[in-house]
This record gives sequence, structure tokens and C-alpha cells, in this order.
Amino acid sequence: MEGAESCGKSVTSEEEAKPECEEGEVMMMQEQDGGAVASAPAPAQIDVRMDVALLHCQACLLPLKPPVFKCEAAGHVVCCFCRAGHAGLCSRATAHCGELDVVVGAVKVPCPYKVFGCERYVVYHDAADHQRACQCAPCSCPEPGCAFVGSRAALLGHFAAGHQRPAVTVRYGRAWNLSFSLAHRWHALVGDEDRSLFLLSLGPLGAASAVSLLCVRPDGEAAAAPRFRCKLSVERQAGDDKDNLVLMASAVGSSALSTGAPAPGQGMFLAVPQELISGDTLTLSLRVDLIRPAAGAGGAPKVPSQLLHRRPGRRGGCSD
Repeated sequence: MEGAESCGKSVTSEEEAKPECEEGEVMMMQEQDGGAVASAPAPAQIDVRMDVALLHCQACLLPLKPPVFKCEAAGHVVCCFCRAGHAGLCSRATAHCGELDVVVGAVKVPCPYKVFGCERYVVYHDAADHQRACQCAPCSCPEPGCAFVGSRAALLGHFAAGHQRPAVTVRYGRAWNLSFSLAHRWHALVGDEDRSLFLLSLGPLGAASAVSLLCVRPDGEAAAAPRFRCKLSVERQAGDDKDNLVLMASAVGSSALSTGAPAPGQGMFLAVPQELISGDTLTLSLRVDLIRPAAGAGGAPKVPSQLLHRRPGRRGGCSD
């Protein structure tokens, strides 16, 4: 009789009882009396447990990254940066392990911040770089005594629900006249264009008040060149028809809020004398400018974590 079609191949009547398989699946067969019986398809990816030391260079103890090498004397597995220096301890690692290249390039682990909302699985040797720039990195609430820890998105909701201080939305490139209570040490702002989170900090500075602005973002982003500039000013008309004005313009600093907000008066800040403050309220003009990279500019080059942690004396590349 004519054969049925299964997985794109013609099969005989003896094979018609075998279940069809989808592309990319592996059908597991079990031998029983009377012939082979198909079991559930093998998944394309599986979760395994292994000794994490197997994924680290046996010389520098950092995560292995292709190309991976092995010394012929004792079979030590080393990274490309350690292959030459390993000769002083054992023998020169000249054997390139292509099979291990495939393994260390494919092993993925969940982001350490999965509990805070990150659902990504990243290659093990890139996990540290991802963690530094993960958008779900936990932030501590800047309110003294508050134990809340969560992602930036969760922190915004916490400001509104937990402290009844919803964030003020501002557009970049224009001045905003805003009033803030000095009874609160901080106030949240959100950029309308990209939803970046900013923290306006207020604190005593002798007889004056210190006002500063920072962008809440992961450490990996904070290490890059500043992406925002701000202009803060406080102006009040004097009795002699003249205006008293204090003004500050600077790059916006960054913080991951991993241990809470920096203390007021650190970094760049605007010192506002008491004469320019009306009671318990500070009215100021605030402008935030987004610094867009020039066409074709890729920003600060990304430095792999293995290069950041290389031991002194190593040569600059994976070469002999």
C-alpha cells in the first residue's frame, strides 16, 4: 500500500503507527516485546546540574570563554590568556579544545535577578556582564528606615503606594517650575520619552539646603559616559526689584541605589540659601537634557569582564 507521510519522509504501513515528530525534536525509542515504542520527544533544551568549577579556567579561576585550551602534561583546561603562562607551572597549553568551545559557549544560566523580574537566560561566561547592566537589578528605597528592595519599575510603584509620592513626569529639553516639600528628603521624576527614573535629593547644608539630581540605573550603565545633563536654579524677587538667583548646570550623576540613596551634599549639588526658600517649600526650575550620541558613535567600548580581571603580566590577546 502507499506509504503515509511523517516528518517529510515516506513510510510503510508498518511505520504508520509511529507518532509524527516536529522539526527540531528528537524522538526517543524504547525497545519492548513486539518492536520499538516511541516515548515523549526529547526537548531541544534541558536543565542540568554540574560542578561550576568545570566552567572555570584552572589557572586564573575565571569563567572559560572560547577559545579553550588544554595542557598536554596533565590535561589542565585553561583560557586563552593563561595558555602561555601555564608553561611555567606545568606545560604549554597548545591543544585547542573545540568541543569545550561549544560547551562553554552554550551553557546558560538564569539571571541572578530572576526574583526581581528578569526572565533571561544568559551564557555563563557573560553572566557577570549581564548582571551589571540588568534592567531588573534591585534598588533600595531611598526613604530612611524603609526596607523595600525591588526593580526600578517596582520601585516607582512603591513610591506611589508605600509613600504616597508618585513620580513627576518631565519632558527633556525644557524647563519645569516645580515645588517640593523640604520635609521629604527625596522626590522621584520620570523622563517622559524613555521612562528613565531620576531622584531629586534635598538635605540640610548648614544654613542652606543642598539640591542634587541623579539617574537611577544599573552599575553597568552608570559606568558609561553620562547620558543626561541638568540645570537647576532657584530665583526669588528681592524687595529692591532685583532677583536673587542661584544656578547649577552639570552632568547628571548615576546610582543603582543598591544600598540606598547617596547622602545629600555629595557630588554636584545646588546650595540654596534660606533667603530663597519660602517656608517648608522649595520652588525651583529644573531642566533635563538627553545627550544623544552622534551618528555612528557607539558610545564607550564595552570591556569584557575577563579583561577587567586579568592578572598582571598577561599579554593583551589570545595568541601565542
